[in-house]
Order: sequence, then structure tokens, then C-alpha cells
Amino acid sequence: MSDSRSPTTDRRGFVGAVASMGAGLALGADARAQQSASASDAWLDQLKGKHRQLFDVPEPEGGTALRHLRNYLDAWRNAFGVGEKDVSVVVTLYARTTPLGLQDAMWEKYQLGAALSLTDPTTNAPLVRNWFAHPKPGDPVADGEPGTSMETLQQRGVLFALCNNALTRWAARLEKSGMGAAAAVHADLVAHALPGVVIVPDVLVAMTKAHERGFAYVRS
Repeated sequence: MSDSRSPTTDRRGFVGAVASMGAGLALGADARAQQSASASDAWLDQLKGKHRQLFDVPEPEGGTALRHLRNYLDAWRNAFGVGEKDVSVVVTLYARTTPLGLQDAMWEKYQLGAALSLTDPTTNAPLVRNWFAHPKPGDPVADGEPGTSMETLQQRGVLFALCNNALTRWAARLEKSGMGAAAAVHADLVAHALPGVVIVPDVLVAMTKAHERGFAYVRS
């Protein structure tokens, strides 16, 4: 049955709860990492939709997965009359999608666009902002389709789970590039995850835990 409430209203409380989990920013990077490890199931407890899907996304591929996510939610709503409060979606960020879970400041400071071979067409230089999270008009990510951004999808209830092991590996990689000591870089990355993004100790364990909660799996 179709839900007459606004999808944004339906999910506002959920998104607020997820965002509050990111309040560890004020606690410092180490405290936030410890909080993520010790309460690693809390993010799953928030997901109560009848229909449950996990999108495994190790490659950015121009935002293709974001289009899939938008189409997935639209199909439930438009074709089946299922409101977003009844659909729970988890997206795993690791490997080459690890930077997608980070704020613009990290993209600029650690040259993450260059690491992913992404060029900003407005500057013809390596990308120094996270256009997957909040693209500007004219950005080619996801072909510039309306509603296809991480922030918009979060507003619709999608939860992005960022792997701490992947952050550790990226920190070691950035150390080799002369960006600073790995431990300090890792702390910086953890402290500057996007609001609402949940850092999980290990993405593979997160997939298992989601499966145990009834989430279907698709690689996107």
C-alpha cells in the first residue's frame, strides 16, 4: 500500500539517528573509531524496512551505483507503491570507493581525485572535491541526473557504510606518497567522514552481519 507521507518526512528521523552516530567527530578520530568498533551493530538496528538490499560498491565508475540506488528506490515507490520507510538500503564503501565517504577537505588535502584519476572539467585539473556526495550543475558524475547524489540518497534513507580497514590502507598509501604519517592521516580521514556515513570495522564482516539481518546482496 502506498504511504501518503513525504519520503523525506518518513526518513527524517532515521537520517537524524544515523547522523547522530557521526557525532563522534567531536570525540576525536580515535574515539570515533573505537565507537564504531564497539557499537558496530547499532547502524543495523536502525534499519527496519521490510525490503532489505545491500549494494556492494568497490568501484566509483562515474557514479553508476548512485543511479542504480536511485532507480531501485524509485521502482519500489512508482511500480510497487512501497514507501521508502519500508525499504532499507546499505551501500558499502571500500577499495576505490573509500574516498566517496570523505569530506571535500580530504579530497583537496590528500589529492584523492588524482588518486582516482578523476579530472574536474571546469579546471582541467585533478578533482579536489567529492562530487559524488554533492555534485554541482554540469558535473559529469552520474550523468548529472537529478536526485543522484549521496546526500540526496541519504535523505531517502540510504545508509553508506565506510570500511575502517580500507581507511587504514589508504592512510598507508598516502604516507608512501609523502602526505604524512599513516597514523595521523588515518585519524584525519576518520574525523572527516561525511555526515551520516557510518564507519564499520571491516566491510566484509558488515556484509555478513547485514546478510544475517535479511539483506539481499548485489554488486553494483
